[in-house]
Amino acid sequence: MNSPYDFAYGMVNSIRETDVYLELKKLKTEIEANESYSEMLKGYHQLHIAMQKIRKQGIEPTDEFKEGAEKITLAIQEVPVLMQYLQVEERFGAMIKDLQTIILAPVTDIMDIS
Repeated sequence: MNSPYDFAYGMVNSIRETDVYLELKKLKTEIEANESYSEMLKGYHQLHIAMQKIRKQGIEPTDEFKEGAEKITLAIQEVPVLMQYLQVEERFGAMIKDLQTIILAPVTDIMDIS
């Protein structure tokens, strides 16, 4: 019988061979070659994290925050490679979430959590 660690390392390798991972990696390399695009993506991710924090606190974002978010979003929509990256990133995240649900099934069984 293989150990769970062997399966986990096998899963890592399998993930790295998926089309979505390879596409995400290719797009990331392309974005990193352009400092402006790289900074835009970094700013977008920081904005997304800030928005999640605000929502968790139950606070309404300020008009200034909303305007900044709209400005960054509109700028990103003008750059096809950034839009592609965000779409593929979303697909990759969905795959990882599905795998996490599968992996956590034994914990859910024991802890009686859902």
